[in-house]
Amino acid sequence: MMTSLLLPFLFLGAVDCHPVPGADRLWAPSTRFVVVGEVHGTNETPDALANLACLAGESGRPITVALEYDADTQPVIDAWLRSDGSAAARTALFAMPFWHRDFQDGRSSVAFLRLFEQLRRLKQAGRIQGVVASDVADVTDAKSRDAGMAQAWQRARTSPHGLVLVLVGNLHAMRQKREGFDIVPAASLLPRDQTVTINAVGDGGEVWTCQQDGCGKHGAGPTRGVPEGMVTASDPAESWDVRYNLGRPTTAAVPAVPKRGG
Repeated sequence: MMTSLLLPFLFLGAVDCHPVPGADRLWAPSTRFVVVGEVHGTNETPDALANLACLAGESGRPITVALEYDADTQPVIDAWLRSDGSAAARTALFAMPFWHRDFQDGRSSVAFLRLFEQLRRLKQAGRIQGVVASDVADVTDAKSRDAGMAQAWQRARTSPHGLVLVLVGNLHAMRQKREGFDIVPAASLLPRDQTVTINAVGDGGEVWTCQQDGCGKHGAGPTRGVPEGMVTASDPAESWDVRYNLGRPTTAAVPAVPKRGG
């Protein structure tokens, strides 16, 4: 088992950013929150988030990353960020029950395992201040959950000039309530003039999701042939401020801890 958990780290080198067209506009002095929405279950979006954290760190501002994990996992995440990334440290990280759920929606994938490793390196290199577990456990309705996440993001900004970079499911990242949806998206509860909301999309490909036919690889939409970059929405009715075109097909991110007998 431990050998399989090491594999996602074998291909990681030193912390290094690659430029993304239009990303420099995300770190404008007036921006306090950058909320990236994804369809959980790809390799590419968590990798892209790690790169955005690297780029944000180059802005010179205090950067905090917020992830969609229950707040009670914060001590485990903090210990991981302080660790040397050794096998023992990874075993401690995998003590989080989240990795072992029957329902695997992508946040317990090999891609998020790589993201944790990159964030550990960014933290120890001084590029980011920390990582906040910002989801709300034990809530009875979606509205309370989104409101709780928005409050957690606002608490995470501890410096007047700090910036919080968030990765969540794209429904939580919408800048306004969408007709037909019951929830008020977490991102829409943030100060409007201080927030940029993003929808990360690939060029077709696959995603690991749980659907009626079970959890596994599913199609990720049509091929659009659009290059990588940030495109600002021109229509006020759009659900997000920016479309982050990943510029390549997505690949399905399998669970980091395979189900027993699966």
